Amino acid sequence: MRRDLVGAGLVLALLACPAGAQRAKAPAAPAKPAPPEPVVTCGALSNLRLLMAETGGDPAAVKARLADPKADHLGCTRIGRDRVEGNAERVVVGGTAYDCLKVKETSLCRWALSGVPAEAP
Repeated sequence: MRRDLVGAGLVLALLACPAGAQRAKAPAAPAKPAPPEPVVTCGALSNLRLLMAETGGDPAAVKARLADPKADHLGCTRIGRDRVEGNAERVVVGGTAYDCLKVKETSLCRWALSGVPAEAP
C-alpha cells in the first residue's frame, strides 16, 4: 500500500511540474511608435524644386544627398516635425503643391513639399 502511495505521489509530482514550469508569460510591452520622419525643407522654393528634380524625388536619394557633407545641399535640410509650427504660405507649381512652413527659432519660413495634394484645375 505504501508503495502505491509513493508511486501515486511521484506521478502527481511529475504531472504538476510541467504545469508549474509553464507560467503565463507577461504580455509584451507595446512597441513605441517610430518618430515621424523629418521634413525636407529649403530656404528657397526654386532650390527645393531643383533638389527634387536632381534626385527624382526619391526620399532615399534626398536623404543620402543631404547626409553627404561634400554634396551641394542647395540650402536644404531635414527638420523634425516637432519644430514645424504651421503653414505660412501655399503655392501650386506645375500641379505640385508646396508649403512654406513656419519653423521654431526662425522668422523665415522654409519650403517643403505639401502633405496636401494640389487641387485639380
